[in-house]
Order: sequence, then C-alpha cells, then structure tokens
Amino acid sequence: MKMNIFLLCSALMLNHAAAAEADKAVAQTKAQNMARCAGHDADISIVGCSALIQSGQETGATLAALYQRRGIAYHNKGLADEAIADQTAVIALKPEYARAYYDRGEAYLAKGLVDQAIADYTQAIALKPGYAEAYSDRGVAYGNKGQVDQAIADETRAIALQPDFAEAYCDRGIAYKSKGLIDQAIADYTKAIALQPDYGRAYYNRGQAKRAKGDLAGGNADVAWATQNDPNSVK
Repeated sequence: MKMNIFLLCSALMLNHAAAAEADKAVAQTKAQNMARCAGHDADISIVGCSALIQSGQETGATLAALYQRRGIAYHNKGLADEAIADQTAVIALKPEYARAYYDRGEAYLAKGLVDQAIADYTQAIALKPGYAEAYSDRGVAYGNKGQVDQAIADETRAIALQPDFAEAYCDRGIAYKSKGLIDQAIADYTKAIALQPDYGRAYYNRGQAKRAKGDLAGGNADVAWATQNDPNSVK
C-alpha cells in the first residue's frame, strides 16, 4: 500500500512539473511573439502579431492592440487591403479609438479611396479634436480631390495645433503651389526645412517652386540637394 501511495505521489509530482514546464514554454513563446509584434521589421511584426491573434487567447484591448500593430505593419509593406481589414477589426473592438480611424484613413488614402479616407480622418478628429496629424492628412486627401482651399484650411489648422509640424508646412506648400501662390509655397517649404533640415521632399518641392518662379539656379540647387541626400523624395 505504501508503495502504491509513493508511486501515485511521484506521478502527480511529475505531472505537475510537466505542466509547469509547459506553462513556462507557452509564456516564453507568448513573450517572444509580443516582442516580434512590437518590432520595427514589418514581416517579423506580422508573424508575431498573427501568432498571438490566432492563438485565441487574447481579448479586448490587448487583441485590439495586436490588430492595430499588424495593420500598421501591413500598411508599411504596401498591403492596404490587409491594413484596412485589421484597422476595421480594431474599430469593432474599440469604436471610440481615434487612432484606428486615422490608421484606416491612411490605408484608404494609399489605395486612392479619398472619400473613405476623408470620412475616417473626420471621425478621428471628432473623437480627438486636437489631432494634428488627422487634420494634415485630411488636407492631403482634400488636395487630391482638388478641394485646395479646404486642404489649406486643414493644413493651417494642423500647424496651429502643432507649430513644429514640418510635414504640414510642406503639404500646405503643395496646396499653395497648386493655386499658383508660389511665394507662399516657397515660404512654407522653407519653414519645413528649418524645422527638419534633412527633409528631402521639402527641398525638392521648393526647387520646383523656385523654377516655376524663374529662379533656375536656386531651384536646381534645391532639387540637386534632394536628389543627392534623399533620392526617394524625387520619385
């Protein structure tokens, strides 16, 4: 009888130890996938986030965060449809989360779905009235629709909310140039460069504006700087 009790206790201890090891392995795998999901490499991030989502163990705010992170990674890879699907999942889980509407707006804009992008940026602003990035990117969307005055208004509002927002100055400069307001465009590009001295897109656009004004030497110098220091800005 004592032998049987001893064997039973030993078996229970072994089962407990095995279960503890299994739990430790699961926790370690989860931690690894969390780190992958949060990383900067889009492919690795997608793998980590997907593993956690597919595990069925995450719910609520954590699940929403995983969808959001994976959606951003998809967007960074140019996979707009997947990004839209993930941000839509975030919105279903957190309907009052302004960032998810903004991120989905970015993906819509990348697909050229300008009206859907404007609707999402507008909802993001409604939920977060001081959302400078949403104003600025809605301004870009309006500009893409040819609604230049509205684009200028949105970029101006973004600048008022965030005076050091170099991208908003650059985007307002684009809108001014499209209206033929070359001096205002050059002033905005110059301000963007002052705020972000390595801003190739601002150099390139200022160069084009200077050329349009007849300042070929100045324009060529700006375009050359952009071409040499930020080749992507001239594509």
